[in-house]
Amino acid sequence: MDFVKGRLVRSKAGRDKKRTLAILAVEGQMLLLADGNLRTLARPKRKKMRHVAPTATVLENALLESDQLLSGAIAAYDAAHPL
Repeated sequence: MDFVKGRLVRSKAGRDKKRTLAILAVEGQMLLLADGNLRTLARPKRKKMRHVAPTATVLENALLESDQLLSGAIAAYDAAHPL
């Protein structure tokens, strides 16, 4: 699966392990990730590709415009796809 802007991923390592995050940008082997709560759009998390597991869900660009929309979309995904 490709790492593209808007794709939801689950963290496999680190203190955010098992959290669902959205990809904001791809920089080589690094991803910029946010969830709208702890990691806002203003200060995304940098994480290596090998430390995340991609999902089949890709969010629309409109949901990546505000922290509220992003956190709502991730909460809906987590409710439909529990760990």
